[in-house]
Amino acid sequence: MLAEGDVDTLARIVNRDANHFDGDERTRVEAVAALGSLEDQRAIDPLIGALRDEKERVRLCAVFALKKRRAFYPLVNALHESDAGVREAAAEALGELGNSLAVLPLVKALSDENARVRAACVKALTKLGEPSAVPLTQTLQSADSKARKAAAEGLGELGDRRAIPVLITALNDRDWRVSFAAACALKQFNDPRSLEPFIAALEEAENNDVRRVAAEALGQLGNPRAFEPLAHALYAENSDVRRVAAEALGQLGNAGAVSLLIAALSDGFKNVREAAARALGQLGDAQAVSPLIKCLRDPYNEVREAAARALGQLGNPQAFEALGGALEDQSPRVKEAAAEALESIDRKSRPPKHAIAIS
Repeated sequence: MLAEGDVDTLARIVNRDANHFDGDERTRVEAVAALGSLEDQRAIDPLIGALRDEKERVRLCAVFALKKRRAFYPLVNALHESDAGVREAAAEALGELGNSLAVLPLVKALSDENARVRAACVKALTKLGEPSAVPLTQTLQSADSKARKAAAEGLGELGDRRAIPVLITALNDRDWRVSFAAACALKQFNDPRSLEPFIAALEEAENNDVRRVAAEALGQLGNPRAFEPLAHALYAENSDVRRVAAEALGQLGNAGAVSLLIAALSDGFKNVREAAARALGQLGDAQAVSPLIKCLRDPYNEVREAAARALGQLGNPQAFEALGGALEDQSPRVKEAAAEALESIDRKSRPPKHAIAIS
């Protein structure tokens, strides 16, 4: 039938109301694929009908066939089908077709009840590029929090710096999920304008995920203004916020953080101790040698490994004996880190070689 271009018979195979309707799912899938391969315009209507087939494979094959036929408007209409899988596939297809007329329907679909559909719309809008920027920005004013969240994610993926002011505003959204999406998007821009808003979010946000992303962003920005807020965050109730604050302080490179991070080596959570050890290695201050040596006896492998690597970065011979003992550690990763640290200390301790001038 494909070879003969027999649209009518193929259409009847997938049309439940027709006499030739085939109850075999595989046959209907093949018929839909054949209709998608035909240039005949009459193939479009039966493909649209197949979007409501009782079997998911047939429905999704119909979306693929419509994309192959570049049937733009049927795919737009498919964003309203009852099957979430069809809506998701239609959104993906519209992104791949590259028609900017799809922007508004996709933006409207950002309020879809299904998270996978919303994610597909964000991905499609990102593919469509610059025409998506203004509608996404406007969607941040939507009454629907799901749409606002998806819009913030889309603006981050799009990478259009004009979105920075509206994303800064969205940091204070009444729904923490929107604030979190806005924080993640803003962090990708690494823009100085977000410094004070991120400091405010770190200090005032009620949600710990928002505070964590704010701390990550402040470390990434590397502005000394963030030192005090991050130092204060080392005492946050949430261990993830403390962990990221320690990492960020290591990135800032402020020597004033050394004593704070040494204290954090005694934190009750291993992830904070590990982060503090890594940060002390970055700061390179000799005050940290003895506290890091003590961490080589921490009950958790990750902390001992981080301490060994930090001691290697510090390069202080005082750690030589303790690192030698760590070569017998039960963890292969700790042993490897200790060996590398010993090699690093040995290399740094050697007197520099001077070239001999021959006259």
